[in-house]
Amino acid sequence: MSQILSKKIIAWYQKHQRQLPWRVYKSSSDRDYRVLLSEIMLQQTKVSTVIPYFNKFYKKFSTIKSLSKSRITSVLKLWQGLGYYQRARNLHQIAKIVSQKFGGKLPDSFSDLKNLPGIGDYTASAILSIAKNKPFIGIDGNVKRVISRIFFINYDSKLIFNIEKKLNLMKVKIGSSDLMQGLMELGALICLVKEPMCKLCPLKADCISYKKNMFVLKNKTRTVVKKYFYALYAQKGSRILFTLNNNFKFLSGLINLPLIESKNKNYGTIIKKNFKKAIVANIMDNSFNYRMSNFIMYIKILKIKKIIFDKKKYFWLEKKNLKNFTVSILAQKLLQFATKYEQ
Repeated sequence: MSQILSKKIIAWYQKHQRQLPWRVYKSSSDRDYRVLLSEIMLQQTKVSTVIPYFNKFYKKFSTIKSLSKSRITSVLKLWQGLGYYQRARNLHQIAKIVSQKFGGKLPDSFSDLKNLPGIGDYTASAILSIAKNKPFIGIDGNVKRVISRIFFINYDSKLIFNIEKKLNLMKVKIGSSDLMQGLMELGALICLVKEPMCKLCPLKADCISYKKNMFVLKNKTRTVVKKYFYALYAQKGSRILFTLNNNFKFLSGLINLPLIESKNKNYGTIIKKNFKKAIVANIMDNSFNYRMSNFIMYIKILKIKKIIFDKKKYFWLEKKNLKNFTVSILAQKLLQFATKYEQ
């Protein structure tokens, strides 16, 4: 039965696949690079969001070699707005390592791929199956949902183990790339989370959930971590104070307003530790909230009237020139919030 399912998925995919820029390639090395780039960009991001960023990025850096020779600031600038910037830093490092260690060719070993920054089990499996056409199947949210529904597997502590057992039986010698992409495509287009379109599914005759008219849904609970910050908003004429604040990994390499994490309300002590002198003119009491992938930032903005700072850490930038720099989305939203608050 498992091999029959695989054949049905491959046939459906070959007929109904979406036309995506990373599915069109000029050579095997170009395919490797497009798959790598798309898989990194698609981590925690929707396909529709990624497409324009992929096209813009690929136009600038069309090979691993060209990416390896680029500056991280150029990479981050192209990534601006896509979020989760650590992915961009990882991609840049991957390009350098692949160029230096593997002659510019993406390795075809699972362990070698796993040793590259930012590549886990899923991404390594996806690259090997989609780009290299090897018998691997990466398990993402779409694949989990499709397989758990076909075989009516409950979301419990043994979920991944049970899904892996089923997928191992579904692996094929020919067509691994189409099978992997077909599974993901079914989850994205047909086997939806809330309202699966079963009548259009090529597997409805084999799907236990469809036969029972009962769909396994993941009971997802997540503890949200809260973190508290102060952001300094200092303006001098048409200039605003910024920093390359590398104290926070999620903002590394991006230009930001000075940002200080704090668990208490004594901002005076915090300011003394970070600046030679700073006079607070106003506290914007309305807290600004910003969600990261694994925590929520609660930020209070301190409007600074006068400030003396270390010029190695902080600098003034003209408002009109901000578009020329890789200003984080967080900083952009903080500036919008501060400007609106002042009005």
